[in-house]
Amino acid sequence: MGDGSHTGWALRAQAACDWVLWVLTMNALWWLFTLGGAVVFGAAPATVAAAALTRRQLRGEKIHALRDFARIWRAELLTANAVLLPLYVAGALLGAALVSSFAAGTISSPLGALQIAAAIVVIAIAHVVAPMYAHYDLPLGQYVTTAMRWAGGNLAHILVLLAGAALVVGATLALPGLLPFLTVGALIVIDTALGIAFFRANDRVLAEQT
Repeated sequence: MGDGSHTGWALRAQAACDWVLWVLTMNALWWLFTLGGAVVFGAAPATVAAAALTRRQLRGEKIHALRDFARIWRAELLTANAVLLPLYVAGALLGAALVSSFAAGTISSPLGALQIAAAIVVIAIAHVVAPMYAHYDLPLGQYVTTAMRWAGGNLAHILVLLAGAALVVGATLALPGLLPFLTVGALIVIDTALGIAFFRANDRVLAEQT
C-alpha cells in the first residue's frame, strides 16, 4: 500500500514537472515568434499557436513544439490578427487611459469607473477568445461576439478565468523575474485548460438538452 502511495505521488510530481516544462516552452516560443512578427503582428498568432498546442497537449497528442508552433503561427498570421489584434489595441488604449486617469487623480470619477469597467470587459473577452479560437471553427467575425455571449451567460467561469490570471499577475508583481520566463506561457496555458474544460462542459449540457 505504501509503494502504491509513493508511486502515485511520483506520477503526480512528474506530471506537474511536465506541465511546468510545457509552460516554459510555450512562453519561450511565444516571445520568439511575437518578436519575429515585430510584436504588433506577432503576438496574436503566437497566442493562437500556444493555445492550439496546449489543447493538443491536453488531449495527449504527440507534439513537436518548435515545428508545430511555427507551422500554426504562419498559418494563422492573418486570421489570428483579424480576431485578436483589435482586442489587444483596445486593451492598450484602455490601459493608457487608466494610467492617465491615475496620474490626473480622476480614476474615481464616473469616467474613470467607466474606463475600469471597459477594461475588465476587454480583459475578460481576451481570456475567452484565444481558447475559443483553438477549440471551435467559427467565421472570423463571430469569435468576439460569441465570446461576449458566452461570457455573459457564464459569469462564474469568467471569474475563475480572471482569478487564474490575477494569480499569475500577482506572482509576477511579487517576483518580476518571472515575466520573461513564465508569465505569458502560464496565462495562455491556464486560459486554454480552463476555457476548453468549460466549453466541453457547456457542449455536453447543450447536447443533453437537444
